[in-house]
Amino acid sequence: MAFFGSSDDTKRMAAPRNASANPAEQHNIIGASTVLEGSLESKGNVNIAGTIKGNVTVDGRTMVMPGGIVDGELGSTSAEVAGTGTGRVHISERLTLKSSAIVEGDIRTGSLVVEDGAQFNGTCQMGKAVKAALPSAESKPEKLAA
Repeated sequence: MAFFGSSDDTKRMAAPRNASANPAEQHNIIGASTVLEGSLESKGNVNIAGTIKGNVTVDGRTMVMPGGIVDGELGSTSAEVAGTGTGRVHISERLTLKSSAIVEGDIRTGSLVVEDGAQFNGTCQMGKAVKAALPSAESKPEKLAA
């Protein structure tokens, strides 16, 4: 007998839990006091309240919360931005710029919703042709020019 139960219980507890097969059930949070330097890649949803200095690639939904900062390229299936983004934005489905959003960079998206008060400086391409031309979630975004 194991220390706290049978040996079968110990084996069952030691086995790694399988990650959910549904990426929509995976939630990743970058907290308000967190600064991440480097690229972030996820097959689940991501909420960013802190700062990311690097590219973000998400096969799911990305939310940049008020006060959140992405200083790099953002690629996602869908996104809602209420914070600040500096760099190119590639969204295959819908991008929503909330009233507190500040985006400095070019946008390519399937569809775009801009709330009153949102700030956007750059070019924008949208529609079915853009959606088809966007990189898949499997490919990584191009590095930003220096």
